[in-house]
Amino acid sequence: MSDSDLVKECLAARDEPRPHTPPSERRRLSLTEAYAVQDRLREALIGRGERVAGWKAGFTNKAGQDAYQVGEPVCAFLLASGVLSSGAEIAAARFVRPGVEAEIAFVMKQDLAGPGVTAARALLAIEGALAALELIDFRHGGKAVGTDVVADGVYAKAIVLGGTLTPVTGIDLALEGLVYEQSGTTVATATAAEVMGTPLNSLAWVANHLGGRGLGLRAGDVVMTGSISKILQPKAGDTVRATYTRLGSVSVRFA
Repeated sequence: MSDSDLVKECLAARDEPRPHTPPSERRRLSLTEAYAVQDRLREALIGRGERVAGWKAGFTNKAGQDAYQVGEPVCAFLLASGVLSSGAEIAAARFVRPGVEAEIAFVMKQDLAGPGVTAARALLAIEGALAALELIDFRHGGKAVGTDVVADGVYAKAIVLGGTLTPVTGIDLALEGLVYEQSGTTVATATAAEVMGTPLNSLAWVANHLGGRGLGLRAGDVVMTGSISKILQPKAGDTVRATYTRLGSVSVRFA
């Protein structure tokens, strides 16, 4: 299957929505090939009037990497049409199979791209942090591997951002606590150290990764740094809420 056919299939899976066959069932892509497909997918979506609002990191812990057979985190673009405010309602029927991740989002104050970006340098480039939820869509049927997920755009569907941008200078984000609730029941507690030791390490990784692809973060971009806890799989009628120690809370309802 050619790259253009793969891009068409990725677009169809976002539009319909329906599960599509992971490319690896026919031919396993290399990571470089998978990112090339993702770049073409991004260009196709921009060509349809979409706008990139930022970037996301995925597989920011070893368990996720092992499950999808990759040796490092992965990265994908976020679309402006998928940026929602806390309290938003979204139809479960818009997803093939929805998942929710509690994350910390950064808003960029200045452009940032690798190589050589450290967590300390990344901190200087951000406006602040937000409580956030990522709404992912498991668009593959069958058993996907990491390069399938990269080509697809790392299951990005929508993000929900809390209302308050918190300056993070002087805050140790590794110690930022999370209480995670589904329909009023606490389902997990965690700290943001689950994300590569601190979400700032994830931000630096994204900047360096994008620099290696000839891309970069831009002032105003939102960066989703990776899941702090388990992935919830809500159904219609469920509300998911993430409450953080200092960043406030964020919620979404599935209709």
